[in-house]
Amino acid sequence: MNLKYFIPSLLTSTNIFLGSAAVFCAVEGQTDLAVYLVLFAALFDFADGFFARILNAVSDFGKQLDSLSDLISFGFAPASILYYHISTNLNSNLLAFTPILIVIFSALRLAKFNIDPEQKSSFKGLPTPANAIFLITLFHSDSTKISFIETLLKNDIFIVILIIVLSTLLVLPLEFFSLKIKKLVIRENIFQIILILSGIALFLFFGIAGISFSIILYIALSIFKSIFGKKKSNEIFSTD
Repeated sequence: MNLKYFIPSLLTSTNIFLGSAAVFCAVEGQTDLAVYLVLFAALFDFADGFFARILNAVSDFGKQLDSLSDLISFGFAPASILYYHISTNLNSNLLAFTPILIVIFSALRLAKFNIDPEQKSSFKGLPTPANAIFLITLFHSDSTKISFIETLLKNDIFIVILIIVLSTLLVLPLEFFSLKIKKLVIRENIFQIILILSGIALFLFFGIAGISFSIILYIALSIFKSIFGKKKSNEIFSTD
């Protein structure tokens, strides 16, 4: 294999390793360690795409391998963490299996991404890494020390609604912006800048729970950008 193709594949394989290890840790009750493993997997998920682009090593093989790794790290791993939380804190055997929906809809999301050539500068549906990061940081032990989060996560109805909403967002044909910055122009990257600066502030103030709040902000900004962008396009079109 050509070295330039080997490097992205090695990074993607590391993503698979970390995601798989996170699943093993979650079922053994080491959920905080599983959270950190998924977060590191997200870094490698970013790195494999970054190096594939700068090395001009983008390939169909790499794209398929990346999606398979994402299903493990950002579908099955967070579902495993959620399963452990439900089975140990809510004592509901039936409810404990609802995280399977996260795995199923993550697979649907990734399959759609693989066959849609338009998802390059933006995404249709909530990206699986964002969904996973929201879930795992919400269920981290430091987050559950915040009283209102602890109360919500002990509520069966909230857990079911959370899973249904996230599963829907994964496949909803709503445009979510990418964090990739192609041009160093503030006006063209204003939403990315707002998210990054706000995310840092939220993390410093709330700790790891601030990361989950950042994903909520990302969803809100994407919805706003989608609506605002459509209105702006309609205004331009109406003046022609």
